[in-house]
Amino acid sequence: MRRSNRRPYWIFALALLFVDVRGASAKDVATHELEVGGGTIEVSISGHSPVPEDALLRWVETCGRAVTAYLGRYPVPRVRLSIRAGGPGGVRHGVTYGGRVPSIRINVGRETTEADLREDWTLTHEMVHLSLPDLTSDDSWAEEGLATYVEPLARARVGLIREADVWSGLMDGLPKGLPRDGTGLHGTSDWGRTYWGGALFWFLADVEIREKTRNRLGLPDALAGILDAGGSIRVDWSLRETLEAGDRALGLSVLSDLYRRLGAAPGNVDLDDLWRRLGVKRVRGEIAYDDSAVLAEMRRTIMAGKPAAAP
Repeated sequence: MRRSNRRPYWIFALALLFVDVRGASAKDVATHELEVGGGTIEVSISGHSPVPEDALLRWVETCGRAVTAYLGRYPVPRVRLSIRAGGPGGVRHGVTYGGRVPSIRINVGRETTEADLREDWTLTHEMVHLSLPDLTSDDSWAEEGLATYVEPLARARVGLIREADVWSGLMDGLPKGLPRDGTGLHGTSDWGRTYWGGALFWFLADVEIREKTRNRLGLPDALAGILDAGGSIRVDWSLRETLEAGDRALGLSVLSDLYRRLGAAPGNVDLDDLWRRLGVKRVRGEIAYDDSAVLAEMRRTIMAGKPAAAP
């Protein structure tokens, strides 16, 4: 989840102070710095952790490596990560804030185990948020949808989940993002449209970029272009500025064109045809692949992140 940082800084600072002082004194807060993918993660751990501190740090580093594996770098030079240990349940309530030095807050409940940390998707989701500008337009679907689409791919690239888990999640989730009321994604407040409609936008962008470049480029190249242009969560941009930066890096207009079809209008997406062309299907409840499908090589490249050989 992202929270806009476009608010008086003193309010945010007082809120953090209130949360920290309630649960732990300064001497109870452990601090560490992790170097991952060219970025620095400042980790503070407060409260009584149900798992060893080393396990928390491994979790943070692994999530950072997953995001780096997808983007080719850690998306910001420095981020402050506050882990609040204690309370009910497991890993929960991840929130990401923008600003010159972005911050992430996440809770690790007293029922959390080391296995839960290995299976967690929340922190990777929050770290993906760092890679997109803090949008000034009413398009939170683009922020949440990107994190929803990229998170499982990033985790698969460092071996945290199986390829079949990624495709199964997309096949289950993306239909929840299809339009129901004849409107586009812009301004939506619907949960399914925000998370899965947004994920559908970025998934289709990934496929269309690869189709137009014969699988030479993909969504990671567009995101790298946005980062190269200075467009991380550290800055406030409109979605139009963001998409145009990605398009310039690609030398295409895929992102802007797709927004006109799905953002400003409901669009028309045939997911069944897309799965057929990618060669992904379910057989007796299990994911199976058709390697004779027209986009089978693209399916493999989306997952592995390795560029196709030049024709």
